[in-house]
Amino acid sequence: MKLAAFALTLIPGIAIASSWTSPGFPTFSTQETGRFTSHAALTKGTRALTLHIDQQCWQPSGAIKLNQMLSLKPCEGAPPQWRLFKDGDYTITVDTRSGTPTLLLSIKIEPERTAQLTRQCPVWDGSPLTLDVRQTFPEGTVVRDYYSGQTDTVQNGQITLQPADSHGLLLLERAETHASAPFNWRNATVYFVLTDRFRNGDPTNDHSYGRHKDGMQEIGTFHGGDLRGLTSQLDYLQQLGVNALWISSPFEQIHGWVGGGTKGDFPHYAYHGYYTQDWTTLDANMGSEADLRALVRLRHAGGYAGV
Repeated sequence: MKLAAFALTLIPGIAIASSWTSPGFPTFSTQETGRFTSHAALTKGTRALTLHIDQQCWQPSGAIKLNQMLSLKPCEGAPPQWRLFKDGDYTITVDTRSGTPTLLLSIKIEPERTAQLTRQCPVWDGSPLTLDVRQTFPEGTVVRDYYSGQTDTVQNGQITLQPADSHGLLLLERAETHASAPFNWRNATVYFVLTDRFRNGDPTNDHSYGRHKDGMQEIGTFHGGDLRGLTSQLDYLQQLGVNALWISSPFEQIHGWVGGGTKGDFPHYAYHGYYTQDWTTLDANMGSEADLRALVRLRHAGGYAGV
């Protein structure tokens, strides 16, 4: 301890006359009075870390970490090991201005390099387009452009079409379509319907079993959607490309509401179909058995599958 105290009292004066050194680093340069730095390119690995000035050896007093101020103490025992996790340009900074020398280790951070890419979108000049379609359409296939209605036959893997007023865009399809393929769930476009929230086709059943509105935000009450309303929108859904319907449970639900909220006075009805009371009967808010039969009949006619 006497050696450390004696050395510390000499540091400010010695630092002016002498230079700090560290194995693997060039002689330190003075940044300002009492502050010294050195830079070196080091490789990934483990190395001993000691510093020297005027024949005095110093070492970090604690765990060696980057970007943290580390106190130095006179060397004792085996030199501490500094683990470098990657190659890079490292800097050692020694600061003696407080009397107790400190050490700061850092690595140069290279700015992230972003490739400068320039893309030029093709501009259609108004002339017919010749396309290689062999990866999509077999030789001899008659191909149609959806926008213009023009057709061409694949020859040598290519077709030539004059785009419509679509800025050169072509949407190609087979001109000759085969019979519709059998329904396959793997390719289904499923539309989930929470029936009560979809469309009100019969307002007369909105308050079945004495159910009523809460006169507020109507968050947990029935809104009036029913099977008849869903049936009326099958054509619309088909236009969207839907070929499978998944509807909320239409079975009879508990008639009253479940109390929610902090006081239990928030009216929460089973509009979602989760509180089934009778699995053999339709809920009156959803409609009648005739309404369900009409939905199923028209759904089958439109090629819909059901869940």
